[in-house]
Amino acid sequence: MSLLFITQHYYPSKGGMAESCDRLIRNFRKSGVAVHIIHFTNRRKKFHTEAAVYGSYSAVPVNNSEEFTLNLASQFIEGLPILKDVKYVVAFGGYLPLSLGPILSKYIAKPLITFIRGNDFDEAIFSKRREMLLYALKNSEFIFTVTKEKRDKIKKLTAHSKVYFTPNGIDTKLWKPAISQLPQVEALKESSAGKKRIVIVGQLKAKKGILEFSKTFANFSYKDAYEIWLIGDVEDSVKNHIETLPIQVQFFSFVNKNELIAYYHAADIVLIPSFYDGMPNVLLEAGASKNVIIASKIGGIQDVIEHQKDGFLFNPLKPASLLEALTHVHRATAEKKEGIANALFEKIEKEYTEEKEIRNYLKNLEL
Repeated sequence: MSLLFITQHYYPSKGGMAESCDRLIRNFRKSGVAVHIIHFTNRRKKFHTEAAVYGSYSAVPVNNSEEFTLNLASQFIEGLPILKDVKYVVAFGGYLPLSLGPILSKYIAKPLITFIRGNDFDEAIFSKRREMLLYALKNSEFIFTVTKEKRDKIKKLTAHSKVYFTPNGIDTKLWKPAISQLPQVEALKESSAGKKRIVIVGQLKAKKGILEFSKTFANFSYKDAYEIWLIGDVEDSVKNHIETLPIQVQFFSFVNKNELIAYYHAADIVLIPSFYDGMPNVLLEAGASKNVIIASKIGGIQDVIEHQKDGFLFNPLKPASLLEALTHVHRATAEKKEGIANALFEKIEKEYTEEKEIRNYLKNLEL
């Protein structure tokens, strides 16, 4: 018994969806479920399959034409010898998996599972890709989403009876710095010349609210006490605009997981200003690193953070709401901030583990 796992986001791709995909596949396999990965990638020009422990990996090249890519992918997959042992086809977010999944599921007579992560739903539902998304959802045997908000919206749109909220998980032990990393943490702190550090991490696209945050922060009464650290890929036009604002900013290129630990532990505040999102890995990573978090009251963020109990939430459409949250944290005592950070850490360590995450899937799928 195995899963045919179709994804656009898998190692060595960057970003939260790739991290989540890798984590889920690793834990399915660890639980004894074989996973055969179908990875749409532009890193290979030819189809390629290799064996893996508890499954296999197949690279499917992405061409300029989506129709051409999907047709060839379907032919390739239908010829794989592993299909007889497959119990479910999994479409893990992204346009190509959601397009191929429901069709392939019918071709090979295997039920479809759709994993909705956040962007795949938010960006498709109000675009020309809406029908593709709805077709995938309506033809799914099971739907899993990482936010209660998405679960409820999907139920309203499809009247589907098997839509499940399955939050992300994390191993908090992996986010404690090693002794060898402590000098780097101190060096990073010293680089901000006595200012406190507000850290924003990820693929910093428009929907992440980076520009709007920066404009609002320029009006923050205590801005001179802080330096903004933007860690990840930022569009040149956005970077150029931010550099014109009267705020202190450092830009850092995308760093790997091991390097990111030092940045989290050098932070005073981790900020997540997204307009819409799923349950960002940054949220759990920062919480596992015992950071004070200020974040938009959206998606899976509001499933995790209880305002002023273990973090701070704001309305991303109202600049005054962000300024209020920033002011509240600025005026809080060190003891108060430590208590809030510890409360979130304890919640994540207890409720958002990798073990609980994978058990949610195994239980609902009866694997």
